[in-house]
Amino acid sequence: MKLKPIQILLFSTLFLVGCGTISRGCAKYFGYDEVCVDGVKYIQFTSGASVKYNPDGSVATCR
Repeated sequence: MKLKPIQILLFSTLFLVGCGTISRGCAKYFGYDEVCVDGVKYIQFTSGASVKYNPDGSVATCR
């Protein structure tokens, strides 16, 4: 199935509008979700997010 430009635009718009919604939904069922933003790993909870730290106290990074 090949997507038309309008379908790609609609999908992209819905994805950006719903940014974080999927992670909050996962957090609702699993307690938390991990998200990578600009090379830093965050823990998403239903009520907010926090930077994830490594056991040595440094900030957890990701690709």
